[in-house]
Amino acid sequence: MRIKIINPQSEIRNPKSDGFTLIETIITLVVLSIAAVGVLSVFTVGIQGSANPLVLGQALQLAQEKMDIIAGDRMNSARGYTWITAAVNPYPAENPITGFAVFDRSVAIFCVNAGALNTNIGGPPCASGYAHITVTVANTTIGNVTVESLVTNY
Repeated sequence: MRIKIINPQSEIRNPKSDGFTLIETIITLVVLSIAAVGVLSVFTVGIQGSANPLVLGQALQLAQEKMDIIAGDRMNSARGYTWITAAVNPYPAENPITGFAVFDRSVAIFCVNAGALNTNIGGPPCASGYAHITVTVANTTIGNVTVESLVTNY
């Protein structure tokens, strides 16, 4: 007599289900391809946007560079406040900035009073002793970056 042990955990297999059919494989590949295109498009948008911080950083550094030059001219005994706020702007527009062909830079100077530092009371020369200076760097990718400062005559 033979005793057959039946394991209830064993899988009942159909002899015809030994693998995937060609159609199942093709459908799986199509679904995975569509999913991959969706995921890769997200990476593409992220990569395109990641260049903007670099350009923005360059623009900010170029604006700050010009503002540092203006601050240095203010402290220079040969130039000083009256040179910065002369009737003719001593800082002409740079279109493009030398060495940075994708950036333009301009400097705007207007006179203000101590009580209203953002209110333009006219162009230089500034008898009030206060000048509001704006340095703008423009780029087609990011737009404009502006750095502002106040220069005083004391």
